[in-house]
Amino acid sequence: MEKTITSKTLYKGRVVCLDYDEVELDDGTRSIREVVKHSGGAAIALKDKDGRFMMVKQYRYAQKEDMIEVCAGKLNEGEDPQEAIVREVREELGYTLKELKYLGYIIPTCGYSSERIYLYYGEALEFVGTHFDRDERIESLSLSYSEITQMIKEGKISDAKTIAIFYHLQQEGIAHER
Repeated sequence: MEKTITSKTLYKGRVVCLDYDEVELDDGTRSIREVVKHSGGAAIALKDKDGRFMMVKQYRYAQKEDMIEVCAGKLNEGEDPQEAIVREVREELGYTLKELKYLGYIIPTCGYSSERIYLYYGEALEFVGTHFDRDERIESLSLSYSEITQMIKEGKISDAKTIAIFYHLQQEGIAHER
């Protein structure tokens, strides 16, 4: 176990905070830890009435490319992940949910970030219209399970939360073609 000796926030932004901590290891050695603090997120593999998965395609500035992903969003301070995913599905895909199943969570980058992403499976109920954030440009895609797994194999889908959700769906016996 590491004991925090000092902690200093170097940057506080809209999405992340960067802390610079001095720690003491169990043998008395001191070291530095840089931690990107993030409030976490929630993500969902949403199946439509035809058994296809509703995905999003959007430009991700940090990667400098368009990414195909499951619907997801950042948790607001103190927000329950289930409430967040219901909000995100309405905003990004425009649907209410018929079913929602919790699949667990992932820690995408445990070496330097506090972020946890809570994973869900859901079924779409009724289209009520999208409502994107002012800086979001999102394209909806409808893909079969086999199309998604093939895209993962080919590297066309490389987003960790998306890959993790489809792994969970496979393990749960949820993801299959109709």
